[in-house]
Amino acid sequence: MSSKKAKVTEELHPYDYKEERYELIEGVRYDRQEATVIRHQQLVTYFVKCFEDLCVAEGLVLIGPIDVKFDEENEFQPDVIYITNENLQIVTEKKIIGAPDIIIEILSPSTSYNDKIRKKRVCERFGVKEYWIVDPVHLYVDQFVLTDKKYILANTYRYKDVVRSELLSCINIDLEAIFSKLLVFDHD
Repeated sequence: MSSKKAKVTEELHPYDYKEERYELIEGVRYDRQEATVIRHQQLVTYFVKCFEDLCVAEGLVLIGPIDVKFDEENEFQPDVIYITNENLQIVTEKKIIGAPDIIIEILSPSTSYNDKIRKKRVCERFGVKEYWIVDPVHLYVDQFVLTDKKYILANTYRYKDVVRSELLSCINIDLEAIFSKLLVFDHD
């Protein structure tokens, strides 16, 4: 009778396990920190909505956590991932295997160095066409574009600017509309 009860419990709760969350960047494991703050989640949500509203016909937008595997030493979870229809063969049921067309990282204190240096270097090496870094404190977007296999800072967009992309003509993101919605907290 106890084995039957165990089987029923297993069927009712098939996902009752503690999942390890980490990223592998240049062969080094980085354990994922606690959940992100509200401002970070707002920015992820707003950028995803913009991509869905503007570019849904041209590709697929996904949010983390979803693994993007470049090779055995580089597998991480970007905040926002965009893959054009021409590149959809890199999408599998469990992860992305290969270089998405655009990766967006929202900076946070625990991940800023990896986002600005290590992940950017990996994305450049594996051919991610655009890499955006969004600063939720100073309210800007650095847009790096792959040119001759190297990232060039194409633009730094500020609060009242509109982000555009040479890769995707559908991109027309009004940053004021996004940044003005961010909640401001006086304390934690």
